[in-house]
Amino acid sequence: MKSLKYMAIAAIAALAASCTLDLPMEQISSDMTAPVLRPVSNVLSDANTTKVEQVIFTWDPADFGAKTEILYSVYAELGKEKVLVGQNHKNSLSINKGDFVGVVCSSLNGEKNSDVTISAYVEATLKDVVNSPVLTSEKVSFMVHTYLPPKKSIWLPGKYQDWSQFGTEILEVEAGTSTYKILVDVSNEAETPYYFKIVDENQSWVGMNDGYKPEGWEVADPANGDGNFSVSAEEPIMWLTINTKTKTVAREVVSKVALIGDFNEWKETEEPEFTYNVAKNVWESPVISFTEGKEWLLRLNGSWEHKYGSAVATTDIAGGFEITKGGENIPAPGTGDYIVRLHANRTPIVVTYEKQ
Repeated sequence: MKSLKYMAIAAIAALAASCTLDLPMEQISSDMTAPVLRPVSNVLSDANTTKVEQVIFTWDPADFGAKTEILYSVYAELGKEKVLVGQNHKNSLSINKGDFVGVVCSSLNGEKNSDVTISAYVEATLKDVVNSPVLTSEKVSFMVHTYLPPKKSIWLPGKYQDWSQFGTEILEVEAGTSTYKILVDVSNEAETPYYFKIVDENQSWVGMNDGYKPEGWEVADPANGDGNFSVSAEEPIMWLTINTKTKTVAREVVSKVALIGDFNEWKETEEPEFTYNVAKNVWESPVISFTEGKEWLLRLNGSWEHKYGSAVATTDIAGGFEITKGGENIPAPGTGDYIVRLHANRTPIVVTYEKQ
């Protein structure tokens, strides 16, 4: 997420603090003045402004009564969530509107494509001073229209789905990133190794129609040079991460897609496995007998290091819940028999249930 680059600034600042001064407090005036964050304009973002316009924070400087450089940190808040927007030694900070909207949605859990009221404030500390006093401005509230462009799609035709350009859709991880990710099984009974290609959103062989080419796309283990990607019969299940801008494909082999929970007493040796429904482009479990109030998790490769949980409701798919790697246990959908479906052609994975 793009907000990570702003968190990285904080990490750099922390490293810089390894060469610090232990300035006695008596050298710092007791008559200190906090910075004053000026009103922030509402952020009105749309398809034409997210990439070219800036969100600008300005403030009156802090005064520590000591002639030393001041580090300013701008924070944004929404409810109980807080995120560092950026840091510098000036009296203003600018961030691209699209980047800021991404921060609001990803780090503050702001609702997408809606009007969200958030708060911001500035903290001032003395640069390179151990245990520096922290002077904090009053909070300023403003509205952010969290416009996010629609995610694009690419397609993954192959023998496993009879080479249909229209069968296996993959959505962008984040809109505008040109990065796509899918958990897929490309096995079939007709041929080995298993071949597939990548087709752009036009769903046509005319346009982007890419396979392995030494001078173009790169894949983890290209086995042939005939224009198709290929994987061995022993490794048909995989995470594919595709970037259409850099023309790279990363492959992570998956040995098993399964679920575990109270329904099977959390027995690792008795995990029901999902199977990939090619026609629907989803992973489907066998019928599971859930009990209301109980819990379960998705596990890949039979490993707790690859567990997925923390169900969060989403409007992307009706009745769906987003799950993320490392998440907490997922509540059972109720008491009864259910088929669980994983929509793993998007990020995060979305879980849906069908009661039997």
